[in-house]
Amino acid sequence: MTQLYQSKIFANGSTTLPKPVRDALGIKAGDRVRHVISEDRVQVFKKPTEKAHVDDPALREALDVAEVVMAENQTLLRKLK
Repeated sequence: MTQLYQSKIFANGSTTLPKPVRDALGIKAGDRVRHVISEDRVQVFKKPTEKAHVDDPALREALDVAEVVMAENQTLLRKLK
């Protein structure tokens, strides 16, 4: 079922997400949202918490690889100095 909600945009660009929208996204005061703009739409997502990133095995593996690459680059930079 599609539901329509609207909110006012203030002069500084801020707005209030209607409660049903906040509930649907699972967000509360202090949480952050992401806005994704594509050719024909804008989507709003709840920004994952840092803990959510740690629990994602694929992301954890990518971050571990990035950490190794960064350490290797630091070693190379020291040799160049």
